[in-house]
Amino acid sequence: MKMMTALALVLASAPAAYAAGPLDNESFIDQVGAYNSATVSQKNGNNAQGTFQAGKGNSVITSQVTKPSTAAGLSGQNNSGNIQVGVGNTATTTQTSTEPNSQFLGTPFANNSFSAQYGVRNDSTVSQTGGQNSQGTVQAGKDNESVIGQSDKSVSATGAANTSFTGQFGVNNLAATSQKSADGTSDFGQFENGHSNASASLQIGNGNEVSTDQKSVGGTGLGAYNASATVQVGNGNIAEVKQGGSVGDDVATLAPQTNGSFVGQFGASNGAGITQANGGNTQATFQSGYGNTATVDQKTQVFGTGNGTNNAVTAQFGVENQATIKQAMAVPLAAGNNNSFSTQVGGFNVVNSAQTTGQQASAGNNTQVALQVGYGNSATVAQATGANVSNTSFTAQYGVHNTAVVSQK
Repeated sequence: MKMMTALALVLASAPAAYAAGPLDNESFIDQVGAYNSATVSQKNGNNAQGTFQAGKGNSVITSQVTKPSTAAGLSGQNNSGNIQVGVGNTATTTQTSTEPNSQFLGTPFANNSFSAQYGVRNDSTVSQTGGQNSQGTVQAGKDNESVIGQSDKSVSATGAANTSFTGQFGVNNLAATSQKSADGTSDFGQFENGHSNASASLQIGNGNEVSTDQKSVGGTGLGAYNASATVQVGNGNIAEVKQGGSVGDDVATLAPQTNGSFVGQFGASNGAGITQANGGNTQATFQSGYGNTATVDQKTQVFGTGNGTNNAVTAQFGVENQATIKQAMAVPLAAGNNNSFSTQVGGFNVVNSAQTTGQQASAGNNTQVALQVGYGNSATVAQATGANVSNTSFTAQYGVHNTAVVSQK
């Protein structure tokens, strides 16, 4: 209890007096066991670090650097904490706190990292640069690996942070998260803010993999908000989520668009690949069973204007189900939506849905719903719009060996 209290006090001391100016570097290390090692390097003040190790052969390496702001004379801030209980766990934390860019006006910038490892040979690697980066990692089990990379170079005081959480419980689980926020300049020379990225990954089982890549970078419009949550329970599940938002503002409100993704997999050998770009996309995938595969690819307007939105919901229950959804909207000043909903219950079901809009001033709407219950069902839907034209398709199959093909233009 005394150790935990001391660790909390060390990590809390720097933020409490941050406004008073640069502080000394503070470090707390408590080791119980044999052959545990902790290496700490801190430069330029406002760095706080705490490490607790209990067991044998655990290793922590921490490197933290703050760089003063040229605009206000303030220093950045780094806070890190590591807990290791077990044998052969390794944790590496590298944090560099710098002013975001030349337009920085004195807004506080800080990096926060916390890792807890319980078990054998778990590995956690964290790299955070800039400011407004926060990450938390919890590993319990054996041979789990987590790699976190976050970079924030946006001057926005609020709404431009990178936040991530990784929880792994089991054996040989792998999670990799990469998040970036940065400012940019539009084609007209206008300053455009980057915005926030938030991700959470939870894995329970063996041999699960999660890869999340999110970027919110100002470009021809405001950077988009990216939010992702992945939950995997079982063995051999793979989930890959990539969300982009370099040009994602809403032309009507000039507000940033949002990419949202949720993937839940329960069973064995499930696979889900999600790709969303430019904001305004919403996706949810839930799979329970064996051999399920879901692939969703959504794109909104390429020029970063309009309020086009793609929505996809896919739920699969059973064995060897497959759903592939691809929706695209690439029209300047687009005002239409693509919507797709697919539910499969049983075995050997396959759904393929492709929706797109034409190159017209105002995009049309595509809507598709497919519900299949039974075995051997297959549904293929392809829709394409003309000017101000909406395509709507509904397919429901109950039984065995059903087949439906729908094509609309």
